[in-house]
Amino acid sequence: MNLHIINKSKLRPEMVLRFFIGIIFCIVIASGILFYCFQINLITDITGFALCPFHTITGIPCPGCGMSRAFILLGQFRIREALEMNIFSLFLLGLMLFYLIKGRIPLWMKNKYLVNLLLCSVLIFWIIRIANIFC
Repeated sequence: MNLHIINKSKLRPEMVLRFFIGIIFCIVIASGILFYCFQINLITDITGFALCPFHTITGIPCPGCGMSRAFILLGQFRIREALEMNIFSLFLLGLMLFYLIKGRIPLWMKNKYLVNLLLCSVLIFWIIRIANIFC
């Protein structure tokens, strides 16, 4: 049995990531179009549905809670409502689109200070979100 055939696969992690980002982007666009065509209001028609295990266990939303709904709203071009669901949705979708087109992460994402600033803003967003629940 020739084992060299198995190792000659050209599948790289970047290709897998690009494939999955492409799938997510297609799902966002397709679901946005379907929800728009069938006049489904994501905010009022679909409630009490949580995919987040952290939220399900603790009852506290994580920083990513609302991201799926926000992506669907972005697919419908309802940007204001998407940003109300999760303020980072437009930013993350933009990063995904950039990676899908260019095949690499933006150069500014390699700057540790900007990445730390982004992480701090996510943490502050999370604290504000938790404070709004308990106040």
